Amino acid sequence: MHISRARHSLASIRPLTALVGALALGTVPMTVQAQGAQPFGLQISLLSTSIQIDAGGSASGGFGIEPQLRFNRLLRSEKGVLSLGVGGQWTSHTSGNDEITITGGFVEPRFVPVLPYERVFPYLSGRVAVLNQSSNFGSSSSGIAYGAGGGIAYVLNARVNVDAGVALVRQQFGDINGTRADVAGRVWRSPTMTTYAAKVGVSIGLGQ
Repeated sequence: MHISRARHSLASIRPLTALVGALALGTVPMTVQAQGAQPFGLQISLLSTSIQIDAGGSASGGFGIEPQLRFNRLLRSEKGVLSLGVGGQWTSHTSGNDEITITGGFVEPRFVPVLPYERVFPYLSGRVAVLNQSSNFGSSSSGIAYGAGGGIAYVLNARVNVDAGVALVRQQFGDINGTRADVAGRVWRSPTMTTYAAKVGVSIGLGQ
């Protein structure tokens, strides 16, 4: 009699245990999949940002490209997944006859919280970049940028995500000395400015 009751109790507990286990295992992998189900990811994005080269001048918007390699499994917990992207950026800015090119490298940590969504995953991100500007009217100069923002990742399949994000960025470059004939001798002192970095791209998972 006691053996029969024990077997009945075990039979009742097993489905519940299986359900709890499935939920526990199912929550984190879907969040990981938002970062990339694989340990690494290659992301290519179209990038838009702006630059201001003089305290009294206006900001000049530009477009370019941003490739990055993302380490998808930096840290996992029941609250979410932390990944780290390392990459480069290139944008071209035009104002009248003036042309400016911004190039550089960056690191971008990203946190995706555990949320009850199947394919759409919002995330928070940070950004630190070392940049260089060159132009057709003056000397090149180096600069730094740092900021934070967020975005949304949409899971297409086990290896491909579509990603869109935006960040507010504090940015500053060194002085620019005029080299073109019409501005020879002029010096532009770049202010510390708050700009943006907006992007949309595709991430492809690498590895197993």
